[in-house]
Amino acid sequence: MTAGTVIDLDTLLAEREIARAITRFARAMDDREWAVLHAILLPDATADLGTGTLHGPAEVEALIRSFLDDCGPTQHLLGNMLIDVNGTVATSRTYVSDLHLGAGDRSRISFSTLGDYHDRWLQVDGTWRMSHRTKKMRGTTGSIEVLGRGPSIGATSRPHPNSHTAAEDINALMQLKARYFRLMDTKDWTGLASVFSDDVVIDMTETGGGITHSVADYMPFLRANIENVSTVHHGHTPEITLTSPATATGVWAMEDKLWWPTGGVLTHLHGYGHYHEEYRKTSDGWQICSMRLSRLRTDTTFS
Repeated sequence: MTAGTVIDLDTLLAEREIARAITRFARAMDDREWAVLHAILLPDATADLGTGTLHGPAEVEALIRSFLDDCGPTQHLLGNMLIDVNGTVATSRTYVSDLHLGAGDRSRISFSTLGDYHDRWLQVDGTWRMSHRTKKMRGTTGSIEVLGRGPSIGATSRPHPNSHTAAEDINALMQLKARYFRLMDTKDWTGLASVFSDDVVIDMTETGGGITHSVADYMPFLRANIENVSTVHHGHTPEITLTSPATATGVWAMEDKLWWPTGGVLTHLHGYGHYHEEYRKTSDGWQICSMRLSRLRTDTTFS
């Protein structure tokens, strides 16, 4: 902004509302008021807090909690703030210095970071909400052990939780896929829908289907193809990678057998291939948010 620039009242009010939201975000982390973060973030907001791109408020909350749940009191102090408003979009940059005190057997140690929040904002229905946050790290002091099971800050790759947390999450993902197989073969459509996120992307082009972009679109397709077909699906040798506290990927070797009712042209199919999947951890637990089936071989029998 150059000298002599006239700032109108709407711009001043926008800057004030955004500044309050930045402050509320900081206080919400210290007070562990996670609902406040969801109110500030847009539903499709993204963030990069040093561990790769996060998608949606649930992933942002999960990562922040992986840092804060196992440490003691925290205080995020905000410093120099620059806000630029252009109509219904805005950007902001804010210095932050955050202090984390240890808890339990770590009560005598502390950990602090010096950083710079780079945020983007959109005015939606008259309210300014955050569409993206990047935290740029300037330095750290103290012992990161204060954060307990939290991942490393400022790492060039995404964090890996400690072995106990990783084992729990991997087991939960294996249970999720087991439910997928059972619920599909028993034709429990309501239960099966619950293993997917609402916005799941499913690619079945190699099995004669297409690509659907929601569970509401996928379930009718699936029912139309196998509701009257006896099916047995087996999954093997999962390769699961935790990419953040709230995201993961997986590859499953699979084998399926399908028997069609008598009187049709196709009577039996025996297939082999792989499921390629992405997972997201929400308030309802782990869900499949992307799934693609690739085929290695298909043996079919015709009447």
